[in-house]
Amino acid sequence: MNLSTQYTAQRLGFLGLLPFIGLTVAALLDLWAPLAIELFILYSAIIFSFLGGIHWGLVMLSADTNHSRALHWSMLPSIAAIATLVFHNLPLTCDTTLATLSILALLHLFWLNYERRKLSAHPWYLELRGRLTFTVTALHIILLIISL
Repeated sequence: MNLSTQYTAQRLGFLGLLPFIGLTVAALLDLWAPLAIELFILYSAIIFSFLGGIHWGLVMLSADTNHSRALHWSMLPSIAAIATLVFHNLPLTCDTTLATLSILALLHLFWLNYERRKLSAHPWYLELRGRLTFTVTALHIILLIISL
């Protein structure tokens, strides 16, 4: 991948943090905090779902071997994201916000660990993903703390 495309990917990745940051600030300032947290959860699940598509795309570019296992793994973020949203919206007697924020934070970290093992040929991407994931996870933790 050329340097210009890498810079574009980095800029877009960091721009993708803006909703996370904005919604966290809104919750911290108690500006419609319940809505801000709900939107944060939804955005986090959407972004997590997006991450599987990266692996799908890499498999489509590779013509040398059978990558059916990688294709199966690339579906995990979408399935986990929708399952987390379903859990969050179940009519339970307890509030599921803390559990949902925890699950999403762990999913983001899990997927980064998976990518570090599978995408060692793309060090620039792993560095970007590490920075983005740790920022997103820290914002999840901030919301967890203020939701207590």
